[in-house]
Amino acid sequence: MKITFRQIDAFQTLIASGTVTKTASLLGISQPAVSRLISDLEKTVGFKLFNRSGRKLEATLEARLFAEEVTQSMSGLKRIEQAAQNIRDFNHVQLRLVSTPSFAPTLAPLLIEKFSKRHPNVHVCLEIQSDDERIEWMVLENQDFGIAVSTGRNRNIATHELLCTEAVCILPVLHRLAGNKSISPEDLVGENFVSYFEGSIFKSDIDKAFNMAKVQRLTKYEGKTTGAIIGMVGAGLGVSIIGSGFGAGSFDQRCTTVPFTPPIRYSAELLWSTQRGLSAIQNEFLDMVRDEFCDPGS
Repeated sequence: MKITFRQIDAFQTLIASGTVTKTASLLGISQPAVSRLISDLEKTVGFKLFNRSGRKLEATLEARLFAEEVTQSMSGLKRIEQAAQNIRDFNHVQLRLVSTPSFAPTLAPLLIEKFSKRHPNVHVCLEIQSDDERIEWMVLENQDFGIAVSTGRNRNIATHELLCTEAVCILPVLHRLAGNKSISPEDLVGENFVSYFEGSIFKSDIDKAFNMAKVQRLTKYEGKTTGAIIGMVGAGLGVSIIGSGFGAGSFDQRCTTVPFTPPIRYSAELLWSTQRGLSAIQNEFLDMVRDEFCDPGS
């Protein structure tokens, strides 16, 4: 005969309460049922557990020794149950994100906020990298997700579009073109231009627009990040072209933006590796993204 959890439950409760009556009441069963469980346990363990003393039952020495073992075993079981609950509720789980500086102060916090509402116990780590290709490499190596402009060069990277904007011209608020309804390459002839570094995906699209218009820019300043470019424009060093999703005015009140023509489409995408399976928490994050950000290409 094996020891059952019902017998152990009755035994621990009887140790604590001291009477069969209280034990039956606490367990919600009859007194004969309690007596039967204790009797069966005594037969299984092979020694007497209680001696009667008036209306009370006193635990034998053997019962007290046995109770210590039971307590330790039950504590281990509770730890197992707690561990299972932690896994189920994603306690102590970490989600790792990496983003370009352009999306780190805007889009990345928005994703984290929406996800934390669904899973408040998950620890989210956000890392910043300025190079789109570097982010793709990090996603393949050790990051769960990346937020960047996908290069589309790596077949082992899956993407989901988060944001699609069109380029705007950013310029000081008192600039002569600040009141225009739109700005074209021809409007910027003779203007100091703050450019992205060579190798930027967005820079190549801007270059094409100016080359097609046959407009030569006066590129005196360069910035690796959109934030750096906004800062230089705000300082009056020149004008630039950025994506409209960056909210330049909210970062630097010295700047304003005007729609740029011809349109330059700029997309932010969530990136993840197809080379390894997604964990439960990664799937939860991806489900949230798909719910909140409908990909027009899907």
